[in-house]
Amino acid sequence: MDIYLDIDGTMIHEDLAHVGDKGAAGLADFIIALRPHTTYWLTTHSMDGNPERARSIMKNYLPPELHPDIDRIIPTTWNILKTEGIDWSRDFIWFDNDILPEEWGQFEQGSENQLVIEVNLAANPNQLIELTQEVILHL
Repeated sequence: MDIYLDIDGTMIHEDLAHVGDKGAAGLADFIIALRPHTTYWLTTHSMDGNPERARSIMKNYLPPELHPDIDRIIPTTWNILKTEGIDWSRDFIWFDNDILPEEWGQFEQGSENQLVIEVNLAANPNQLIELTQEVILHL
Protein backbone atom coordinates (compact mmCIF):
# COMPACT_ATOMS: atom_id res chain seq x y z
CA MET A 1 0.00 0.00 0.00
CA ASP A 2 1.34 3.41 -0.96
CA ILE A 3 0.95 6.22 1.53
CA TYR A 4 0.79 9.93 0.61
CA LEU A 5 1.39 12.53 3.31
CA ASP A 6 0.63 16.18 3.75
CA ILE A 7 2.47 18.01 6.55
CA ASP A 8 0.76 21.20 7.75
CA GLY A 9 -2.41 20.42 9.65
CA THR A 10 -1.92 16.71 9.07
CA MET A 11 1.23 15.81 11.04
CA ILE A 12 2.04 19.15 12.62
CA HIS A 13 -0.45 21.67 13.93
CA GLU A 14 -1.03 24.65 11.67
CA ASP A 15 -1.55 26.95 14.64
CA LEU A 16 1.58 26.18 16.64
CA ALA A 17 0.97 29.14 18.93
CA HIS A 18 -2.15 27.32 20.06
CA VAL A 19 -0.62 23.92 20.79
CA GLY A 20 3.04 24.70 21.33
CA ASP A 21 5.98 23.93 19.13
CA LYS A 22 5.36 20.22 18.61
CA GLY A 23 4.00 17.78 16.13
CA ALA A 24 0.67 16.08 16.50
CA ALA A 25 0.16 13.62 19.33
CA GLY A 26 1.40 10.23 18.18
CA LEU A 27 3.53 11.61 15.35
CA ALA A 28 6.56 9.42 16.10
CA ASP A 29 4.49 6.23 16.27
CA PHE A 30 2.68 7.20 13.07
CA ILE A 31 6.02 7.61 11.25
CA ILE A 32 7.32 4.30 12.62
CA ALA A 33 4.12 2.51 11.55
CA LEU A 34 4.71 3.69 7.96
CA ARG A 35 7.99 1.77 7.66
CA PRO A 36 6.55 -1.23 5.75
CA HIS A 37 4.90 1.03 3.18
CA THR A 38 6.14 3.05 0.23
CA THR A 39 5.55 6.60 1.42
CA TYR A 40 5.39 9.85 -0.56
CA TRP A 41 5.26 13.54 0.25
CA LEU A 42 2.10 15.16 -1.10
CA THR A 43 2.67 18.61 0.31
CA THR A 44 3.30 22.10 -0.99
CA HIS A 45 6.70 21.85 0.69
CA SER A 46 7.91 19.41 -1.98
CA MET A 47 5.50 19.82 -4.89
CA ASP A 48 8.45 20.49 -7.21
CA GLY A 49 9.96 17.07 -6.46
CA ASN A 50 12.58 18.41 -4.05
CA PRO A 51 12.11 16.76 -0.63
CA GLU A 52 14.55 18.94 1.33
CA ARG A 53 12.06 21.47 2.74
CA ALA A 54 9.62 18.74 3.80
CA ARG A 55 12.45 16.79 5.41
CA SER A 56 13.77 19.85 7.21
CA ILE A 57 10.36 20.74 8.62
CA MET A 58 9.58 17.23 9.84
CA LYS A 59 12.98 16.68 11.40
CA ASN A 60 12.23 19.62 13.71
CA TYR A 61 9.38 17.59 15.21
CA LEU A 62 11.00 14.17 15.49
CA PRO A 63 13.97 12.77 17.39
CA PRO A 64 17.18 12.13 15.40
CA GLU A 65 16.67 8.37 15.44
CA LEU A 66 13.58 8.86 13.23
CA HIS A 67 15.30 11.14 10.70
CA PRO A 68 16.13 8.17 8.41
CA ASP A 69 12.38 7.46 8.28
CA ILE A 70 11.82 11.00 7.04
CA ASP A 71 14.68 10.74 4.52
CA ARG A 72 13.11 7.67 2.88
CA ILE A 73 9.84 9.47 2.04
CA ILE A 74 9.71 10.03 -1.71
CA PRO A 75 8.75 13.44 -3.12
CA THR A 76 6.03 13.88 -5.72
CA THR A 77 5.53 16.56 -8.34
CA TRP A 78 2.28 18.37 -9.02
CA ASN A 79 1.10 21.80 -10.12
CA ILE A 80 -2.46 22.67 -9.06
CA LEU A 81 -4.15 19.61 -7.58
CA LYS A 82 -2.30 17.30 -5.24
CA THR A 83 -4.00 14.37 -6.96
CA GLU A 84 -1.68 15.04 -9.92
CA GLY A 85 1.11 13.59 -7.77
CA ILE A 86 -0.72 10.32 -7.00
CA ASP A 87 -0.08 7.09 -8.91
CA TRP A 88 -3.68 6.05 -9.62
CA SER A 89 -2.58 2.63 -10.95
CA ARG A 90 -1.74 1.51 -7.39
CA ASP A 91 -3.56 1.11 -4.08
CA PHE A 92 -2.98 4.00 -1.70
CA ILE A 93 -4.10 6.07 1.25
CA TRP A 94 -3.67 9.84 1.20
CA PHE A 95 -3.64 11.71 4.52
CA ASP A 96 -4.42 15.43 4.24
CA ASN A 97 -6.24 18.14 6.15
CA ASP A 98 -7.44 20.24 3.22
CA ILE A 99 -8.77 18.34 0.23
CA LEU A 100 -10.21 20.46 -2.56
CA PRO A 101 -13.63 19.60 -4.05
CA GLU A 102 -11.93 18.84 -7.39
CA GLU A 103 -9.62 16.39 -5.61
CA TRP A 104 -12.56 14.70 -3.83
CA GLY A 105 -14.24 14.33 -7.20
CA GLN A 106 -11.39 12.24 -8.55
CA PHE A 107 -12.05 9.59 -5.92
CA GLU A 108 -15.43 8.87 -7.50
CA GLN A 109 -13.54 7.12 -10.32
CA GLY A 110 -10.99 5.45 -8.00
CA SER A 111 -11.10 1.95 -6.62
CA GLU A 112 -12.10 0.93 -3.11
CA ASN A 113 -8.39 0.55 -2.31
CA GLN A 114 -7.66 4.18 -3.18
CA LEU A 115 -8.56 6.22 -0.13
CA VAL A 116 -8.26 9.74 1.15
CA ILE A 117 -8.46 10.33 4.88
CA GLU A 118 -9.13 13.87 5.99
CA VAL A 119 -7.19 14.79 9.11
CA ASN A 120 -8.47 17.51 11.43
CA LEU A 121 -6.04 18.00 14.31
CA ALA A 122 -7.91 21.06 15.54
CA ALA A 123 -11.07 19.01 16.10
CA ASN A 124 -9.27 15.82 17.16
CA PRO A 125 -5.73 16.36 18.48
CA ASN A 126 -5.34 12.57 18.92
CA GLN A 127 -6.30 11.70 15.35
CA LEU A 128 -2.81 10.47 14.37
CA ILE A 129 -2.85 8.08 17.33
CA GLU A 130 -6.23 6.76 16.18
CA LEU A 131 -5.15 6.50 12.54
CA THR A 132 -2.02 4.59 13.50
CA GLN A 133 -3.95 2.08 15.60
CA GLU A 134 -7.07 1.77 13.45
CA VAL A 135 -5.71 2.14 9.91
CA ILE A 136 -1.93 1.92 9.43
CA LEU A 137 -1.30 -1.07 11.69
CA HIS A 138 -4.06 -3.03 9.89
CA LEU A 139 -2.76 -2.61 6.35
